[in-house]
Amino acid sequence: MAAFSLALWILAASMATVISYSLKWTVDYRSRPRSLKVPLVVFVLVMMLSMVVSAVVYFTFPALSVLIDLVVLNMIVMGGGALPFVLVIFRSLLAEATPTADRASQGGRAWGGWATAAPVAVLVLLNEFFMGWAFQLAAGWVPALAGTGPVPLFSAVVSSYWFLFTMAFEMGLTAFLLRREIPRQILVVVLFQSAVMFLSPPAFADPTWRAVGIFGGSATMVLLFVYAFEYLARNPIVDRKLSTYLILLLGAYAAMMVGLFQWELGESPLTFALSIVAEMGIYLGVVLGSGTSARMKTWRADPWWVLGLLTALFAGEFFMGALLDAQVSGAGALFASANLVQVSGGPVGALGAGVYDFLAFFSSVTLSPWFLVMMGAEMGALVVFRIREVREPETKVRLGLVVVAYAVYSVFLPSFLIPGSALSKIPFLGWNMGIGTSGPAAPALLLALVGTYLFSGALSFLFGARQFCSMFCTAALMYQGTFYDSLKTFNRTSRMGKKLLTSRLSDLYRAVFSLVWVSLIAAVLVSYLDSVGVLNLSVFGSDPTVFLYTFYFGFLWYVVFVTIPFVGTYGCVTLGWCHWGTFNQLVSRLGFFKLKVRDPNVCVTCETKDCAKACPVGLTDLPGSFIAKGEFKSSKCIGVGDCVGACPYSNEYFYDVRGWLRRGRSRKPGAGMVDIKFALGGTEGSR
Repeated sequence: MAAFSLALWILAASMATVISYSLKWTVDYRSRPRSLKVPLVVFVLVMMLSMVVSAVVYFTFPALSVLIDLVVLNMIVMGGGALPFVLVIFRSLLAEATPTADRASQGGRAWGGWATAAPVAVLVLLNEFFMGWAFQLAAGWVPALAGTGPVPLFSAVVSSYWFLFTMAFEMGLTAFLLRREIPRQILVVVLFQSAVMFLSPPAFADPTWRAVGIFGGSATMVLLFVYAFEYLARNPIVDRKLSTYLILLLGAYAAMMVGLFQWELGESPLTFALSIVAEMGIYLGVVLGSGTSARMKTWRADPWWVLGLLTALFAGEFFMGALLDAQVSGAGALFASANLVQVSGGPVGALGAGVYDFLAFFSSVTLSPWFLVMMGAEMGALVVFRIREVREPETKVRLGLVVVAYAVYSVFLPSFLIPGSALSKIPFLGWNMGIGTSGPAAPALLLALVGTYLFSGALSFLFGARQFCSMFCTAALMYQGTFYDSLKTFNRTSRMGKKLLTSRLSDLYRAVFSLVWVSLIAAVLVSYLDSVGVLNLSVFGSDPTVFLYTFYFGFLWYVVFVTIPFVGTYGCVTLGWCHWGTFNQLVSRLGFFKLKVRDPNVCVTCETKDCAKACPVGLTDLPGSFIAKGEFKSSKCIGVGDCVGACPYSNEYFYDVRGWLRRGRSRKPGAGMVDIKFALGGTEGSR
């Protein structure tokens, strides 16, 4: 039996190799339009298809008479397929004997463009499907496939290791054969596709492979995302073929994650199987059209393309996080943590319950540990790449602390080390996003909650809101990596982004700010009165403050993030909807933190105004304030520091309580040299 299985694998690898060479020959046809390779490819693929279909029929109906009929049928197909091939050879020989001028008058190629690629792609897809089906039957899987309908049959074939592993091998081999024809960045993505295909969890009905496939495939996809986004960050103009390939592939991967999550819940792998076929189609399209398209795309000038990219990315990440959590904790625990309610009653009540369940499940995933781990790995890698770019030592240190703070403060301590019952009693950590983070506004928790506001407020007063918005908050990790930082151009190009520029608090900001704080104060009052037994009001059984927290930071946060092309970066700051951020920003406005320049006259003569262009919050009034006051202070400034690094004259620096203390010491007798030292050294507050 082992020898038979080995023989099947050798046969499968051989057929996949033939398909890979068929794809290479089809690509070669572009440079040699009268080559006989494409007619030969079609002939070989048709013959292979005829054989594997015959194998399926025979293994389904094993009888001598059926076998004889199939042999005759294959001979007919072979003869029918050979006739056009002979005609093409005759035409080619005739063309060689025809003078060049007469040959040109006869027209173009017999095959060309998609007229060549489309039939080859369809034949490859059919061959792969029937190969997978035939090998399953040959391996003795007849009981599993016999008598099933077309949908279960399709799902079973595409989800099997005979199909997935063969396809992964074919992808990798094709990439190797076409390594000189395919642009390097597309070649790398194809290789990632091959690895993801190989690590498909449904390939084996084995718990170990299930875990290996889920975690290994997720890690491989994260690496692919990092590679693709780092490439985009460094190349604002890309080949249109690559841009189309990326967005289609991310869409297919989003569907794949949906399918794997459904499969993990015990449902049919149909969605997964359809996503695999879509992924194969995308792969064949980019391979058969390998090479550059000679048409370039300035992707940052296309907000709809970026929106599609971010939406597909987030959808894939969302269901990847749900899949990881279901694998680790179990599907039951995942849904239990969402506290879903029954959708019943009248239309209004049912609609309300449905909306609540959607928001509850959505936020239960986005706030879950493994979603945060997966997202942190992807975006943290981009922040590490960013550290290599910035020149200011303080900014380098802060970005390093951003990665550490996210890993320790936002993920490890609250999700893996400290139990929830103890977390709610710890200031700053247990209430890391203010009211609602760890529970209701109950009397037993007020001390920790008040302590959080006092501690965080003190840090913001002394060092600015950057202590939170640019270090401890997940926004720092999400917005400051190479790719996402490059999206700050939408602050100045999108319609809404332009309305939110400068330190001015727009009417939209005031309205959102007021709505958020009014809703929060009302929720706090209801929550407290519920806790002391005066009221009994909740949002479908959920405490009002907890519900608002999950809505704002588990749902709305990601809506604003995905819509960067139309809102701009740091929408939480420019729109004012983050109550925890606005609290720290307002305290910062009253405190020591500001941006200063050594010589305002330098800003007068500066032509580029790079500081304003570099600000990810869109504070374009920086130069004017520097010229008028020699400093800049705004509640919307969160101290990212890009403006300091962008100044071509090293004229700008941070100032906070450290600078104030140094100035105090410099006024003492004999301390003048210290003041000169800090003035020449670079910054007063950045050491």
